[in-house]
Amino acid sequence: MNITIVIPTYNEKDTLPSLIAKLTNEVKRIAEKFFIIIMDDASPDGTGKIAENLNKKYKNITVIERPTKLGLGSAYKQGFRIALDRFDSDYVVQMDADHSHDPKEISLMADKIKDHDYVVASRHLPGSSIIGWGTGRKLLHSMAGNFAKGCAQLEISDPTSGFRMFKKSVLDAVNFSEIKSEGFAFQVELLCYLRRKGLHGIEIPTIFVNRKLGKSKMNLGELIQFSKMCINLLRNRI
Repeated sequence: MNITIVIPTYNEKDTLPSLIAKLTNEVKRIAEKFFIIIMDDASPDGTGKIAENLNKKYKNITVIERPTKLGLGSAYKQGFRIALDRFDSDYVVQMDADHSHDPKEISLMADKIKDHDYVVASRHLPGSSIIGWGTGRKLLHSMAGNFAKGCAQLEISDPTSGFRMFKKSVLDAVNFSEIKSEGFAFQVELLCYLRRKGLHGIEIPTIFVNRKLGKSKMNLGELIQFSKMCINLLRNRI
């Protein structure tokens, strides 16, 4: 089994080295080969350079240093395309760099995806938990997820989850130019696209840990784009 992991970064110098160490320790247990693609949006804290230095140690990291902050969705669209074009992987994983996603869960994803098209690590299943969020943040997350599900007619309980695994054949079927979201809204729009293609995923429980270092990339602009995308999906029933 070969796995490629796509990780967007922006100012993650404090989290990336330890994440790569954990990924290496966990994924090498289940994969014959695995590759990591770091999509860095011109981080002013030097994340891109740190990623380049990590590749000197691990030898399996591709670093794409983008010219400016182009957005999460844009990073994934480019990163997925690179994963498909350059690496002969069976599965492609997307995850955050801030330790909110546990690399140990990738082995369960690889087990569950055999009979499905993709896997989503869901924060809303029995056995899941969210560590470090207060009541207000959990409520906002739940409202946003339910809003997206209703607008997009999705069965996935956590459509905004950023921890996912796809079969290579599934991403091969995606025309990324048809997915318009460049930011956080990409997470939902991609699931909508896959549903329209007749592709189906499965969810697994996850332990989501709020970041302890650095700052969240979610802001008002992202929330506005997310809301507009959901309303557009509702109007067009994609």
